[in-house]
Formats: sequence, C-alpha cells, structure tokens
Amino acid sequence: MKDKRFLIAGSILSADLLNLQRDVEEALNVGVDVIHFDVMDYHFVPNMTFGPAFLKAMHHKFPNAVFDVHLMIDPVTPEIVDDYIDAGASWISFHPEACIHTHRMLTYIRSKNVKAGIALNPSTAPELLEYLLDDLDFVLVMTVNPGFGGQKTIPSTLNKVAKIKAQIQKANKDIFIEVDGGVKDSNIKEIESYGAEVFVVGSAFFGADDKKVAIDNLHSALNA
Repeated sequence: MKDKRFLIAGSILSADLLNLQRDVEEALNVGVDVIHFDVMDYHFVPNMTFGPAFLKAMHHKFPNAVFDVHLMIDPVTPEIVDDYIDAGASWISFHPEACIHTHRMLTYIRSKNVKAGIALNPSTAPELLEYLLDDLDFVLVMTVNPGFGGQKTIPSTLNKVAKIKAQIQKANKDIFIEVDGGVKDSNIKEIESYGAEVFVVGSAFFGADDKKVAIDNLHSALNA
C-alpha cells in the first residue's frame, strides 16, 4: 500500500504557478510525501489546469517523486490515461461519473503498474465501491466540491470516509483512503479519526510562510 502509516500529499493547485519547480522542490525537501496533480478540463469541473506535458516536465525534474494524478475530466479514456502514465504518474484516480466502464478502467490502470483509485464527489454515494473493491488501490474522497483550492471541508463528507473504511475492513482489502478538501493542521486529526490515511493539503501548506513549520504542524497534529 504505502511505506508510512500516514502520507501528506501537496496539491500544486495551491502552489505558485509561476514558480512551480521551486515550490515542488521545497515541498519534497521539507517532507511532503506525494505531489498531488489536479487535472481539470473546464468541463467536468469549472476550471482548467495541468496536462500530461506539464507532468512529464515535472517528472523529469523530480524522477523519484510520487505523482498522484486526480483526473477531473470527462470522458476518461485509455488514451488519456496512457498520456499521464507515460508522463510519470504513480497513482491515477478518476470519477465514476466520467467513465462508462469503471471496472475496466481500474483494471487497465493497474495493468500498467500504476495505483488505481476512484474519486468520489461530496454527493457521490460510497455504495458503488462494493462492486469495485477487488480492483482498487485507493479511494479519493472529495471533502469539497472539486474545481478550486482554498475551500472549507464539508462536514457530512467525513461520515462517508467512515463508511468507506468499514467497507474496506469488512472486505479485508488493502485499500487506502485519501481525503482532499480543506485539510489543515486544525482538522487533520479529526479527519484521520474517520479512517483517512493520505491527506491532500493545498493552501494550508503552499500558502504558509514557513513550509517546514507547516509540515511539522501537520505531523504533530496527526501524532497527537
């Protein structure tokens, strides 16, 4: 699954877009475990961000980094997935609303030796995972509506995390839960208590004046 009990994923959506190489390098140097790469198409969500050419350039600069690619696009196709895999994706998640054959796409991603995940919007029911647990590496729970950084966590989404955790444990599967949306040092412990293990942090990290202090505060809160 992963080497550490908890992982911090830095979302470059909240980084300085004119100095992304600098910000990613600093993030990795101070202890961010994963670089979270939000892909938006101005169709599935009302924003547009990064394409595979950009990921390829970033992977070239940081070949040992774990790149977590969250596809907020419609449709999700094997050709698009291949573009991101070839560019250096380590994990890929997508939304079931954007893929007709969800099971087939999960097995396709895993066949490429990339971790495959399902991303759930705040209003997407977790029950659909029941039929996918055999082919999942992780579940990305959106605790905000996707599209923009800096939003506050929607409280009701945390109960969804707990339900998914119970599903995974009942099925005895090695699947981790990632949470994205409004994560900061003041609520990360509460989110963890519902069953999350990977925490996507955007403005709470990249917006901090001292990023080493920011990551230390996140770890301290988790270990409290």
